[in-house]
Amino acid sequence: MKWNWGTGIFIFIVFFLLACFAFLYYAAHQKFSLVEEDYYPKELRHEEKLVKIRNANALANPLQVSLGKSDLMIRFPADLHGMAMTGNIDVYRPSDEKLDVMLPVAVDTSLVQMIPLSKLSKGRYVVKVEWTAQGKTYYKEQDIFIP
Repeated sequence: MKWNWGTGIFIFIVFFLLACFAFLYYAAHQKFSLVEEDYYPKELRHEEKLVKIRNANALANPLQVSLGKSDLMIRFPADLHGMAMTGNIDVYRPSDEKLDVMLPVAVDTSLVQMIPLSKLSKGRYVVKVEWTAQGKTYYKEQDIFIP
């Protein structure tokens, strides 16, 4: 068999096409996770979120998120003592949506809600708390790291 420039070009094109198909196969089988499924409608309501953040910042005592030995403690502001509160707590794991934890707000008489660390894996989380008390909505988020 005689090797000439036409044979070299043909072999190059074949290897190039094989590399393209291999990359397409690899790319099609990659796992990807969006930060949030419905991020676009949530972004359109960004002004509402800013109002909730301002409401939370206007409280005399801010919402506190702290890490204990066996629990994640969320202490609601004392300004809201005696008020009925509803809302949700989203313990959001940016790297893996399967590790997210969603809980309703259920505080005790001292305005504290405990989340056992056994429900959470080691790593970085963002605690997003949105609650309503007497018709006013509040929002606070804080990063935590579970060692």
